[in-house]
Amino acid sequence: MPLRSFQDREGHEWRVWSVVPQSSAAATLDEMFRDGWLCFERIDLGDRCRLTLNEVPPGWDSLSEDRLDLLRRVATAVTVASAEPEVGRPATGKIPIENSARDRPSGPRTVIGGSEADERP
Repeated sequence: MPLRSFQDREGHEWRVWSVVPQSSAAATLDEMFRDGWLCFERIDLGDRCRLTLNEVPPGWDSLSEDRLDLLRRVATAVTVASAEPEVGRPATGKIPIENSARDRPSGPRTVIGGSEADERP
């Protein structure tokens, strides 16, 4: 999975990566996101937005920073759910898939390691 970092025209740092949900998780998503999306995350504030894969040009991971910023600007803003179980949940009661993937005890943090604060009991 490619991961890119870039700077927007205001000078803010962003990360972007593709998300392709497993078929079991896809059923819980809005139809437009079931095939996956690009996730854009602002490094300093954690703002997130996403763009469906059918809106993403092939080879997005080799685009210039200006083009990545253009994609980010047309992406849909995503609210990040709180760590509290009931606070920040969307009206549907679903937690955005990016958050559940980020907060699970497996994945990149387990493979490459994280800070002690990231470790789970």
